[in-house]
Amino acid sequence: MINKTKLTIPLGVIILSVCLVWFYPGTSSAASVPAALIRIPENENAVIVEKKSQMLYVYSEKKGLGSPTFQAPCSTGANPGPKTRSGDKRTPEGVYFLKDEFEDRYLTPVYGEKAFPSDYPNFLDLRLGKQGSAIWIHGTDKTLKPMDSNGCVAMENKNIIALSDYIHLDATPLIIVEQIDYTSPDTLTLIQKKINGFLDQWAKALAAQSYHAYLSFYDQTYLPDISWWETWLSIRDKADAQHAAGLKIVLENTGIYAQGGVVVVLFDMSLSRDDSSKIYLGKRQFFIRQGTAAPLIIGDFFQTKDKAFNSGETPLLAASRMLFQDGSTDKRVVETVQQWMAAWSSKNMDKYARFYTSDFVCDGMGKTAWVKRKKKLAGKYDYILVTGKDFKAFPTKDGYTVSFVQYYKSSGFSTHGRKQLKLVRQDGEWKIFRENWKGK
Repeated sequence: MINKTKLTIPLGVIILSVCLVWFYPGTSSAASVPAALIRIPENENAVIVEKKSQMLYVYSEKKGLGSPTFQAPCSTGANPGPKTRSGDKRTPEGVYFLKDEFEDRYLTPVYGEKAFPSDYPNFLDLRLGKQGSAIWIHGTDKTLKPMDSNGCVAMENKNIIALSDYIHLDATPLIIVEQIDYTSPDTLTLIQKKINGFLDQWAKALAAQSYHAYLSFYDQTYLPDISWWETWLSIRDKADAQHAAGLKIVLENTGIYAQGGVVVVLFDMSLSRDDSSKIYLGKRQFFIRQGTAAPLIIGDFFQTKDKAFNSGETPLLAASRMLFQDGSTDKRVVETVQQWMAAWSSKNMDKYARFYTSDFVCDGMGKTAWVKRKKKLAGKYDYILVTGKDFKAFPTKDGYTVSFVQYYKSSGFSTHGRKQLKLVRQDGEWKIFRENWKGK
């Protein structure tokens, strides 16, 4: 959630050139990589627009930061300087992410053959009182001229099409600067280690430490939403009591980018109970201010949430309820599977059918065809005995998965192997949604 409490941004954050003196200490004359690209995640790219040269560059994690993977001329706002208000014909400067992609059939000619809307104004822009919207990267059907847009970044159609191959929505950063600053790879490595250590400690505080320890990672002028903390603490206590490992906050695919004296961080966040039960929450974005003391968070929100958490509830709480609903869900789910096996063994096929969801599918068959096939087999054999052992139940974002060794024996056939059942809640009961079988 973006906290709307008034935030006083220190002068050192606003005056970016001053911040960079601290932010990139000891920059050598052999600087060779863009200073904004502290870390690009694996298999990701970063787009940098340099307004002074009217050029757009793409840097790729795979190729390294020594030279761009792609570059092309562009056109930015007709007026110089960073955008501050609507209609000023200036292009903003900062770290942004591209939210959508439009093809030419949805666009007027001014936008050319493809367009990508950005998330300007970002969190820091809003805190600084900047206004305006609709800042896109797009093509154009006109002849490209320098500084000829209303604030967007325009490109020739052939180049916007080529650029689209490097863009992943809500992941690839769009970094707009007046002039690219360069630094040494060693300097970026030091900054990256500092930020990674900070993120690791933040995750540990959220997973296992006190409210005050968690808040110590935030700047005093910014108070994050913490209305969920008491509920989260209760769930954590249950987790610690039931599982030695407790709960773990997992941060992956972390991108770290400099916006002057502020670091913009984007990562995938998951909640894990153990190696077999990790629930993805969404992409979370931090704005971290650095100074002479420790880094501090001045902005914290989910950029995107997994579709399972669009109801409005805090994703962390919703996911934790999936992992620890009331402490006995695992047992009840396994009992459901055992009752399903008992119905199968007794050849009570009407009861057997009630264990499946209405939209069950397996081996290309829906529920009706599946049950019909099983009824035919039940009539064929004098007896059927289905048993299991080594039951393991773990929650998923939309239900439960139960894995076990299944033994099947009948008057005409016997086998055993690993069975995996996916169960979901339907009509107030746990029911089988999918089956998977691997014989031995």
